[in-house]
Amino acid sequence: MNQKGQILAMKEFTILTINPGSSSTKYGLVKGDEIVLDETVDHDREEFASCKTFADQKPIRVRLIKEALAKENVDLNQVDAVVGRGVGLYACEGGTYEIDDLVVEHATKDVAEIHHPATLGIQIAAELAKEIGVPAYYVNPMPVDELCDEARMTGVKGLYRAARSHPLNQKQVGIHHSELMGKKYEDCNYVILHMGGGISITAHKKGRMIDTSRAGDAQGAICPNRSGDLCVDDVATLMKRGVSFEDIYELASNRGGLVDLLGTDDVRKVKEMIADGDKFAKICYDAMIYTIVKWTAMMAGAMYGEVDGILLTGGMAFDEELVDRIKAGTQWIAPVYVYPGSFETEAMASGAIRVLSGREQVKKCTGKPVWDESMLGKEK
Repeated sequence: MNQKGQILAMKEFTILTINPGSSSTKYGLVKGDEIVLDETVDHDREEFASCKTFADQKPIRVRLIKEALAKENVDLNQVDAVVGRGVGLYACEGGTYEIDDLVVEHATKDVAEIHHPATLGIQIAAELAKEIGVPAYYVNPMPVDELCDEARMTGVKGLYRAARSHPLNQKQVGIHHSELMGKKYEDCNYVILHMGGGISITAHKKGRMIDTSRAGDAQGAICPNRSGDLCVDDVATLMKRGVSFEDIYELASNRGGLVDLLGTDDVRKVKEMIADGDKFAKICYDAMIYTIVKWTAMMAGAMYGEVDGILLTGGMAFDEELVDRIKAGTQWIAPVYVYPGSFETEAMASGAIRVLSGREQVKKCTGKPVWDESMLGKEK
């Protein structure tokens, strides 16, 4: 490392993160390894009544974020970079990307057709960074797709699997765990489970997410609010019962799993039902754990059993019984490590810090999806 690189590595960079939701905007301020602020600005729906598109909400959200930061006495001139949640873009490899005019255009147009205000993360970050005079980034965005060709194939010609997981949190946990082990994420093999309202179980091989369950696409474990595995025959059976395809998709992506079976996606309430003697609730809870264990073993199989660790993260990783039962079912594969909660703020800030300190090369959006059929069989 040259002298400039040494100086950069020694500096404690200050990063502002922006993570919009439907009715709120989460913002964070991270200095070095410390989260200084991790706050949420709530929005009244009336504020957006005149907004025809999500992009129309941007001035309102920017104003409210600035007001919130001012109340916290944050000097924006001390910020070294702004990071926005990467949503609404074409599929890409993992990494830290610069936000340029093309990225802002794609997020504004929502080229991925996500139809969610999270697409504002990039737009707001770009505006704030320009005003401050610092770079803007997005890190391991939602559309990260690093599937190996074998995982991408189906048995139908011209039909290919896409990646659907939680790359921001999963990769952060993988990087963090590797550092604790004195290793590099790119040198390790992990099965990482993000367990929230949706559950994604992913094979991370040498820094790439080569295979994954498709959370929200009727594939994978039974989840608090997603159905998990539904085969074509299951879908046909539901349609014969008069369930519309639109409703079936909702069961797969938003209203299935525990919430359909038991009327709640709160696992704590499910366990209260079990404690009160509800035998069906116990079967549902047991089935969710069973499918989690099964898919974990499948992702270990995707790496031919060469697994350095199984990493559990997300809100459900706070459930000690669930964690213990997953350990009992999977520790024959590899040691199991637990990182409960979500690390989105840390993940966004860490990506920017790795770039600013010279430990990681920033990437640039190509403007095209990372994979199409013409690339099948070619070297990555």
